This record gives sequence, C-alpha cells and structure tokens, in this order.
Amino acid sequence: MFKVLPTSFFFLAACAVALMPAQADVLLSSASVERVVLMEYEDGSTETEYVPADAVEPGQELAYVVSFRNEGAEEEDSVVMTIPVPEDMIYVDDSVIADNAAVDFSIDGGKSFAPRDDLLIEDGDNVRMASADEITHVRWTFARVTPGEEGMLAFHAILN
Repeated sequence: MFKVLPTSFFFLAACAVALMPAQADVLLSSASVERVVLMEYEDGSTETEYVPADAVEPGQELAYVVSFRNEGAEEEDSVVMTIPVPEDMIYVDDSVIADNAAVDFSIDGGKSFAPRDDLLIEDGDNVRMASADEITHVRWTFARVTPGEEGMLAFHAILN
C-alpha cells in the first residue's frame, strides 16, 4: 500500500522559513524529497541514486535535499540553516550531506543543538546516547557564504 507523502509539502514550506537567515540574501533555490535507491552493478559496485518520491511505502528511505545560493553582493557570515525531521520519519545516522558546514542535531524540538556524538539523554541514573529516532532537527552552520556561492545539504530518513 502506498502512502502519499504529505510531509514533503510540510517540509518544503518549513524550509522556506528555516533557511532564511536574518538579514541575509541567501535564498532557497530548491528543496525536494526524493526516494533513495541503491543501484547494484554487475561488477559488484554500488551507487546511491535519488528518484522522485511521488508516493512511498513505510520503511522506504527518503532524502531531504536543499540547494541554496547567496544572491547578495555581500559575504554572509555564520549562516545557519535548520530542517526539522518530519514526525512520521526517522533520521538515518551518518546520512547528512553538508558542503563546508558544521552539522549539529536536536532532540528537543530545535531548542538546543549539539554534534551527533554529544547528544546525550539522562535515563534515570544512566546517561545514554540519543537514538536516531529521537533526532528532531538537523542544523547546518556555514562560517561564510560568499556572493554567488551555491551549496547543497541533505539528510536521509525512513518513513514509519
């Protein structure tokens, strides 16, 4: 049974807001939700390809992809772009693509961020690393985005 992906519309709307840094001319140029397909070749090699995600089944891996460009005439320092992981998705560890950006994650709805290895949860008397299904947001921080510079960022998630 196929599930139409309403989160893709939410995602695209959220990106339009989340990617607009204050007083910056960094503009969202495109955002898409694509299905991740692993291609296997006769020689044993593999390659990941992205195909349109018009409809997907639970358990399928999707890529949330955003391309951007600094349309302004000035360099922009400390540009931060944040994308929420949709509620019906589970983030896939080690799937982030980042062009020259530091990447942090949130497990509290975007209130605080830390590198993946520092996402710790107090569980009674124990402290444990947060699991992938507890990640709620991914944040990219670019030290500088120069005029005309283009970039791409992405992460993968599994549909529940």
